[in-house]
Amino acid sequence: MTISRPAPSLRARAVRGALVAALQLLRRRSGGMPAPDAPTEELERYVLEMRTRAEQLLARVPPGRNVEVARLLGSPVPGLAVAGRAHGRPPADRVGFGEWLAAAPRVLLHLHGGGYFMGSSVTHRGLGAALARVSDAVVVLPDYRLVPEHAYPAALDDAEAVAQWLTETCGVDPARLAVSGDSAGGGLAAALLVRLRDRGAALPACYVGMSPWLDLAGTGDSVTALDGIDPWIPAAMLPLPARFYAGAVALDDPRVSPLYADLSGLPPSLLHVGADEVLLDDAVRFTTQARAAGVAADCGVYPGLWHVFPAFPGLPEARDVLAEIGGFVRRHTDVLRPVPRS
Repeated sequence: MTISRPAPSLRARAVRGALVAALQLLRRRSGGMPAPDAPTEELERYVLEMRTRAEQLLARVPPGRNVEVARLLGSPVPGLAVAGRAHGRPPADRVGFGEWLAAAPRVLLHLHGGGYFMGSSVTHRGLGAALARVSDAVVVLPDYRLVPEHAYPAALDDAEAVAQWLTETCGVDPARLAVSGDSAGGGLAAALLVRLRDRGAALPACYVGMSPWLDLAGTGDSVTALDGIDPWIPAAMLPLPARFYAGAVALDDPRVSPLYADLSGLPPSLLHVGADEVLLDDAVRFTTQARAAGVAADCGVYPGLWHVFPAFPGLPEARDVLAEIGGFVRRHTDVLRPVPRS
């Protein structure tokens, strides 16, 4: 593991205070987090209210300049594509859209976070745009199905369907395809790689996880050690979406918690995590186990930082991470195109 900075920046310290206040307000307006043993109907109402309020808030954040945002035409799962304008305007027909994706220097399939119960392609347009800029990629943001309406395997089925659509229908070369995810999306992306490997499918060239949620059983020491220190996620908040997502499957089943999977044969992996977040050990243990399985894996740990901090524009630490991710994705997807026969 790499300790990426000796201490949080002054800007990060200021943003942390504002983040805590905003989260407290959001949770209050959602009625406050119910007890884990509350009736199912009450728990469902809470997560749906949180989803609605988060969507309303984050949908107002613009994706930034010099990017094109378009609906995923022809995809089996709805969502958005985000790309720099240098890639040209996305075509308005399905066939042309698929050809546009296949012609891109690289495609990054990003699975959004949100505890499997909230988040969307709209809430993550800004992060998608940042990833598109640093990696010179078209970023695909699918709206996979969420809990409590859809338990496992719905989200994983959707992620696999989009990956297959990209490679088999659109013709995106797997060697030019990267997979990434933040929080729950980071765990979903890792589970997708394990499923593709087990099915004998061609794997994407690399994996990026931003504060990935890889252990729904919550067995990492950081879950208790950093509870109350983590400014974003209280440990008591994890069991609710975990149980909703896993459904009838055990929380330590590798299909929902890829930390427990055989990681051999997975592509090169790059993870980042804040040293103050309860999910710290998810990223650290996954990286250690991936290395033991022969995977080229690294994890950057940022002291004083919180969950998915790379999504916060203006933080020096976010700029560092995004630049590293961009270089990593470009390096692992920078392959020569075959020369067409005359």
